[in-house]
Amino acid sequence: MEKKVKFNVVDVIVILVIVLAVAFVGYMFLGGGIGGSSASTYEVQFLCEEVPEFAASIIEVGNSVVDEQKDTDLGKVTKVEIGESRTYTTTNEGDVRCVPKPYYNCVKLTTEVEAQDYEFGIMAGSSKYGVGHSITIRVGHAKIFGRVAGIKKLD
Repeated sequence: MEKKVKFNVVDVIVILVIVLAVAFVGYMFLGGGIGGSSASTYEVQFLCEEVPEFAASIIEVGNSVVDEQKDTDLGKVTKVEIGESRTYTTTNEGDVRCVPKPYYNCVKLTTEVEAQDYEFGIMAGSSKYGVGHSITIRVGHAKIFGRVAGIKKLD
């Protein structure tokens, strides 16, 4: 004797929830790129105004750059500029001044990264970045804090 499999409303709801959950997870892993634009090459500049000298001294062209928090690949360093640090302080008169901080440098990094267009910047992996975005990045063996200072589409 064969058993007939019967579906009821609860079974249909459970199957629907499972299908929706799988679709949502797939959408998140694909970075919302289902039917989206294809990747392009972008030049991204990072401005890091207070980097300890010992960290700034080990950053080199060719180093990989990764978003520390999201573990997102942000390309390879194509240009490094190191100058005096920029620390903002208030004088006794209440004026804000930019002064150098001993033993620190200002580091401006340029990278090239494959990313997708996003209305407010770019999307690398499933992470969104725009100019002014504060970020902690790993650059080679250094870990530094800064901001996205520029984004330019190369192709």
